[in-house]
Amino acid sequence: MVKNLLQDIVGMENKNNTVQQEMSELIETINSGYIAKRGPRHQKKKTFAPSTIAYGHGECPRYWYLAFEGGTFEDHADPFAGANMTNGTKSHERIQQAMRDAGIVIDDEFKITYEDPPIFGFGDVLIDWKGEELLVEIKTAMQEGFEYRKKSRKAKLGHLIQVLIYMKILKKARAVIIYENKNNHELLAIPVNVNDYYVKWVDQTFEWMRTVRKAWENKTLPKKNYRSNSKICKTCPLRAVCDQAGEGDVKINSLEPIDEKMSMV
Repeated sequence: MVKNLLQDIVGMENKNNTVQQEMSELIETINSGYIAKRGPRHQKKKTFAPSTIAYGHGECPRYWYLAFEGGTFEDHADPFAGANMTNGTKSHERIQQAMRDAGIVIDDEFKITYEDPPIFGFGDVLIDWKGEELLVEIKTAMQEGFEYRKKSRKAKLGHLIQVLIYMKILKKARAVIIYENKNNHELLAIPVNVNDYYVKWVDQTFEWMRTVRKAWENKTLPKKNYRSNSKICKTCPLRAVCDQAGEGDVKINSLEPIDEKMSMV
């Protein structure tokens, strides 16, 4: 009888382990769907993208040279990042619809372009706010990040960079970045007002883009500014292309980041 009982317990444990293994495989399969369409792809960039300039490899002149040349881009996003991006897109759509229903939208998902340097992007929303045509950029944040933005009243620097580039192109002195708390959908509006530092920084950034573009036109490859084990290189979609491109011909500094202290002047 004791032997039969032990056999039953062992059998139950094996069954539970099998079920758990099966459920783990199910989760892995679902997660694979988030990145199924994000495999290596050949691309040739024609313009700078403000949303890319704002992060990591976007500050690297060598990346943009190689992107303009064209090559195989490898997406390093994991399933969590893929799900996060999908969630962000859905949040944008929902908030944009709420703005339309509120009757304040002039335009949304509109093209923002510039010729020299060549820039292309999409603005989230243009609204009529108390008689002013106001640019609005929508972002989402986890609970901790949202609470930090709420307390500090500071936008994330990457988001600020993107908005400042759009503001220069659209000749806007004011804009707003709206954050949504992913946990409870609470909204936070952070104004962006042009100051002398912002004007100087964004003008320098446009000159930097012109310098990088000119290097590509002249076929003078920028030298590497980072060690291969740096975070920027590890997450760069053109890392393999860069490794095979050679030492380079010219030294171009990476894009100067915004000084958070100066941005509050």
